[in-house]
Amino acid sequence: MAARDIEPLTGLNRNAGFSSVGLTLNIGASSASAAGEMDARMAEIRALFEEETDAPIEVLERHLRAWTRSHLQTEHIAQCLAVAERARQDFSVLVTIGIGGSDLSARVFHDTFNHPYHNRLSVAARGGAPEVYFTGDTFDPRRLIGLLEILNSQNRLQKTLFNVISKSGRTGETVATLMIIREMLQRHGLPWQNHIVATTGLTRESSLFQMHQESPFYSGELLPVPDGVGGRFSAFSPVGLFFLAMTAGRNETPATRIREAVQGVQRADADFHQPAAAAYQLARWLQLAEERKRIGTIVFYNYADNSCLGEWFVQLYTESIQERGGGANVIPAKGPTSNHSLLNGILEGPRDKVVLFLYWEALGDDVSIPKDTGIGGDLAVFEGLSMSQVQTASYRGTAMNFTENGVPNATLTLPKRDIGNVCHLMRTLMDTVAVKGRLQGLHLDGTQVAVESALTYRQDAVEGYKLRTKEIAMQMVSSD
Repeated sequence: MAARDIEPLTGLNRNAGFSSVGLTLNIGASSASAAGEMDARMAEIRALFEEETDAPIEVLERHLRAWTRSHLQTEHIAQCLAVAERARQDFSVLVTIGIGGSDLSARVFHDTFNHPYHNRLSVAARGGAPEVYFTGDTFDPRRLIGLLEILNSQNRLQKTLFNVISKSGRTGETVATLMIIREMLQRHGLPWQNHIVATTGLTRESSLFQMHQESPFYSGELLPVPDGVGGRFSAFSPVGLFFLAMTAGRNETPATRIREAVQGVQRADADFHQPAAAAYQLARWLQLAEERKRIGTIVFYNYADNSCLGEWFVQLYTESIQERGGGANVIPAKGPTSNHSLLNGILEGPRDKVVLFLYWEALGDDVSIPKDTGIGGDLAVFEGLSMSQVQTASYRGTAMNFTENGVPNATLTLPKRDIGNVCHLMRTLMDTVAVKGRLQGLHLDGTQVAVESALTYRQDAVEGYKLRTKEIAMQMVSSD
């Protein structure tokens, strides 16, 4: 499918395809002047990244880039697997307590890999996997109260495992939720520590670490959020892998799930060192869009019925790239659902957007539209086609419509919606953000390279709301 370049072209532009194993990026060609300047910057950035190839893990930790080695941390992977295999025998419900990067990867995995009505299936149909719930991402009590009511009324508290995730171990929303859950478990005479798995930093600054030292949680060990791994880059650490293993379904095991995830990340890691790596090309395209066309918004158009991947990318990109007054915003979309909400604004609204499509060549199980329905008219063209075929037609038609109307767009094509390909994609997008940050100079202190304090991996601004929330809460306590 032809994709529109960021330069003002007419008609359909020639594709420039950048392939990797199982992942293809299609974008348009850039002008010669833009390409020459950008290529020089890219060469410098690539050289800096290549210097990391044999760097000790301690160096990557200081640079907040230890996430690039997550797939090589065999001890952490084995620990996740061992705890998950045991917990699947002991519990029938899994509740993830976290916010931001501490729960978004698990939500992606649940939304993409598990049955869409997972909790309605029988235990046998789920392949022994527990029911799944999420909490701890808000102070709004509505869903937490509802969850605890369900678990209590159905006498399932004693079979519920709560995985509380916070690298700092001091995240307000998460710890407050845990304290409410602890009180309820105690009120029902349950040894609350035996119902908790904590995923946190292994330092005394973490309240979760301290609690575990005083009275160990389930399995007698903590799952680590490794040093040098920020929340939005933690999907392939125990933050995401434990959930992936816990929810393995029929015809798979916790071990096969983790193996497929690790293999997908390994492919992406190998791709990143290739000359035409998709991460470099996509970052280059986005940077040119901002510099030459003053693009301020990326529409992340996942052409599938999955929402959480878009939410994950919103955090990954905006929290990393929006620094020093620069960087685009991200709007998550899914096709064709968003064609009935966002498309008119993309075409008829401010021309400040680029569209990044995710197109899946194989969505999985399929169903066909019957023939001879008698509906007639132009809808008859769908008769006999599978839903996936029409989904493809919808993607191609949408991309063509954008191109013909001058909306810059690019497409990442994946061969299959499965664990290996999705993890390959997620790691590629992480690498894209890393490159994009350096194109913006977020690794520079003035004109000097300062990779140890690269703004791409920081999010200092969030501390303000935390401080003010605690100050106001203290005032509330004092006034009672």
